[in-house]
Amino acid sequence: MRTRVAGTTPGGYLFPSPTGGVWTNTNFRARSGWMEATRRAGVEGTTIHDLRHTAASLLIAAGADVKAVQVILGHSTATMTMDLYGHLFSEATWQAMERLPAIPLTEAPLPALPQVPDVG
Repeated sequence: MRTRVAGTTPGGYLFPSPTGGVWTNTNFRARSGWMEATRRAGVEGTTIHDLRHTAASLLIAAGADVKAVQVILGHSTATMTMDLYGHLFSEATWQAMERLPAIPLTEAPLPALPQVPDVG
């Protein structure tokens, strides 16, 4: 993937169609063997966009930062990523916190108060 990214001009497509343009859904399905492959895999009806959502969900479940997911998916802002996948981050947050080492919370002794002389 790094080689493909490095060899792609800014704004270019990582996986261009045979003519160098964008794959349309119909064009992709007709030329790539996608429909046959998904049928044989037992996931007929699965779309490339479904795989995109799956990849995003797996990244989040693995603890990826929202900014990393934004960049990987090509969203213009992290807000856009959160609008689409924020509900998944809420669980990921708790899972990440569970991975922290246990820190015993003991009550620290209070510092001694200064002695005030009795004036009476």
